[in-house]
Amino acid sequence: MRLLDAQVCDGELLLVLHGTPAEMFGAKAAIADMLGCPVHLVTAGMLRRIRGGQRKAGESTLEFLARIAIIDTIAGNPSADEPVIVRRPGVMSGDPVFYGTSVPPGPIFSMLVEKSANEIVRSDYPSMSQEIIKAALQQACRLLERAAPWVEQW
Repeated sequence: MRLLDAQVCDGELLLVLHGTPAEMFGAKAAIADMLGCPVHLVTAGMLRRIRGGQRKAGESTLEFLARIAIIDTIAGNPSADEPVIVRRPGVMSGDPVFYGTSVPPGPIFSMLVEKSANEIVRSDYPSMSQEIIKAALQQACRLLERAAPWVEQW
């Protein structure tokens, strides 16, 4: 198990850990016992939002964490912040591909105009999953939202 990041928030310790659930929850309990303070497990994305200061007035640390987790769940955001579409030397000449495959995202995104993710997986790319396609679309949307230009008028 590895400690990836930590932050103290109103006297409570927030940890980003990598390991099995048993390891992470065991570490959480041991650290809480040693330090005598509340300890919470969070994702790297949650910790970034906490550092970004998007907390509501009067909201406890636990309420804030719960709100972030609920928003991510409703939005369908993957809990991990691992990229779904990547470039890797020696794979497809460095062109973008779905992580762990040599499948480029362009053809799949183009097919989504006329086919569902289920149809694409079933008939065209059986090595892919609907979940990975959905995660890629969610990440693509977030990137497009971040890169959206400001305009003065329609």
